Parts: sequence; structure tokens; C-alpha cells
Amino acid sequence: MAAGSYRRPCDQNRERSDASGGEEAYKAAGIKLIRSMNVRDGAFLRDGLAFIDNEQAAQLEGVVVKADDVLLNITGASVARVCRAPADVLPARVNQHVAIIRPTSAFNPCFLEQCLLSPAVKERLLKIARAGATREAITKSAIEQFRVIRPPREMQNLFAARVAASESIHRHMRTWLGEMDSLFASLQHRAFRGEL
Repeated sequence: MAAGSYRRPCDQNRERSDASGGEEAYKAAGIKLIRSMNVRDGAFLRDGLAFIDNEQAAQLEGVVVKADDVLLNITGASVARVCRAPADVLPARVNQHVAIIRPTSAFNPCFLEQCLLSPAVKERLLKIARAGATREAITKSAIEQFRVIRPPREMQNLFAARVAASESIHRHMRTWLGEMDSLFASLQHRAFRGEL
């Protein structure tokens, strides 16, 4: 690989914080608080989203999530899981177990997410996490120093378009499979009632 082909993907990692009080401080509605349970590899899980009020959110101004931010779990059993923040969960903040990587203009967010999900890069992240003295963790400093490949932006955009097309096909397939399951269940029900 030519010199300079690796580059840090973000201007800076945002400061991490947490809404004070944990579970008992969460609200029934309000600003979303993204926790490590919501960050899956390549997918954002909406189940289990926590909510905080405006006062709590104001205390977390350093961890405001924007659409297409790349979210990285930095502690615990889910360390190194990565996904992009979807626009439909905003406004949102992250808790202390999730880091925000805001891609620079040199990176397509989809490309960066997929890069961090690749087996070789994932192993590098896990190795960094295992180097922690007391528990698996990725520090802010490690994120700021982490380097990934950076092909020309046009190639990244082409890659991202292909990922989007693939995701669309998978969504359609899941829909079709659901419809087929419903049809089969209906046919099975009618067969047992002797209607066929």
C-alpha cells in the first residue's frame, strides 16, 4: 500500500458522557439515548432505545448524533460493533459505551462503516480493545489514532451505491419471504379445515 493511503477517518472523536442516573433516569419519550445494545454490526436496532428529557440532553451536547455518523461500541462484550446512525432516530445522544465517529469529507459514511466491519479491521479493533488493563475497551485516543484505507471518493461512492442496492434487495427478499410465509400459513389453515 502506498504511503498516505491510510488515513484517520474522523476529525475528532466526540467526548463521551452519560445521562446521570442510568435506567431510573430514562423517560417514556423525549430525546433518544443510543446505547451499546442498539449498535449491531451493520445494523441499528431500535428495540431498547432509551429516552432522556431536554435537561439531560443539554448535559450531553458533546455527544449529539448526526445522520450517517458511524457509531462504535467501545466497551464490554459488544466492543467493536459498528453501524451508521439512521436519520429517523434523531435527535439523539450516545451513552458512555458508544463513540461517535463523524467522517471527514474524505470518507463516504457507508464506505467507512463497511471498512470498520471488514474482518481485518474488526480484528485490529478487537486487538486494541483486548489491550485494556482491566477490561475490554477502546479509548478515545485509540480511535483518534486509528487509520483505515482511503480510496478515492468516487470509488467509495460507487462501493456505497452497491451496498445500498444489495440492502434494497435483502429488504425486498425479507418482504417476499414474509408474504410467502403468510400465504403458506393461510393455505395450511384452509387445508386443515378441508377447504382445499
